[in-house]
Amino acid sequence: MDQTLPTRSPQPQIGIIRDHSTNQLSELLCKAGYGVTEILPRQLVAGKLPTVAAWVIDCGESNQVSDAMQWIEPQVLALSNRPKPGPSADYLHWCRRIANTLERWTADFWHASNDSVTTDPGRFPEVEAVWVIAGSTGGVPAAARFFASFTHVPPVAFIYAQHIHADQERYLTAVAHANQDLRCSMARGRNWFNPGHILIAPAACKLRFSSHGEVFSVRDEWGTAETPNIDELLLTMSGLRPAPAGALLLSGTGKDGCRGLHSLHAVGSRVWVQSPASAVAPSMPESAIAANIVQHQGTPEELAADFMSLYPEPCKPLR
Repeated sequence: MDQTLPTRSPQPQIGIIRDHSTNQLSELLCKAGYGVTEILPRQLVAGKLPTVAAWVIDCGESNQVSDAMQWIEPQVLALSNRPKPGPSADYLHWCRRIANTLERWTADFWHASNDSVTTDPGRFPEVEAVWVIAGSTGGVPAAARFFASFTHVPPVAFIYAQHIHADQERYLTAVAHANQDLRCSMARGRNWFNPGHILIAPAACKLRFSSHGEVFSVRDEWGTAETPNIDELLLTMSGLRPAPAGALLLSGTGKDGCRGLHSLHAVGSRVWVQSPASAVAPSMPESAIAANIVQHQGTPEELAADFMSLYPEPCKPLR
């Protein structure tokens, strides 16, 4: 499946020019939610560079780099006194200075981009509805079964929140490959609600939303042992206008998501759950059912069929 995020305006993609094999800086920026593109100094050719929001210089003295800094667009960030790259406290501190500087700059970048967007507050372009899909233990195969059973691409954007450790996010590829007509990507940096697109909530950072369909990952930890925090995400999304059309709670342990579902239910969102009998871990759906806020339940395949009936008109897949 093509997992390139379709956007209508620039993302905070960061380019790194480096002359060594240490990847601490790129790893740090990826964890902070940035997309990262790396090139070598010898690859600096005018007119042939990838498009990024900013360039970071992580290399020593180089005539190629010095010359290129005269024409590289857009902003170039080159902090002085870079220590020798490697597993040292000094180099890690330098990387963190880069990340902190980028965080301040990116906030201005987003603000400037938002000011240039013509908006119709409360309406997401081309998207008829937004749904939240959430799960914990057993949630990944359930989500994959749900999306695999779609018979057409609905005019719906999805936020998928799955309890998982940040270094295990690769296991979410089962969802990414469930349906070749849907797009699926991790919500990194700046994203948009798009029809037929599944945005995965990252485990390492929170999500924020704008009134005109933007989704931002921000450098702020969830603050709970289980991440992403499903309750906090649902509570945040209940404040959107229009509110999400619905939420689907899949297999999982405990009462995670129940408090957030109350908030969505209060603003008129549909609340669906996987039937406990079909769930690997039934306690999350059972908690929502016991709270008397669930309108519909079923197996992932049954829920997908009913979802197709709810949105019978297909949208053109984004390619």
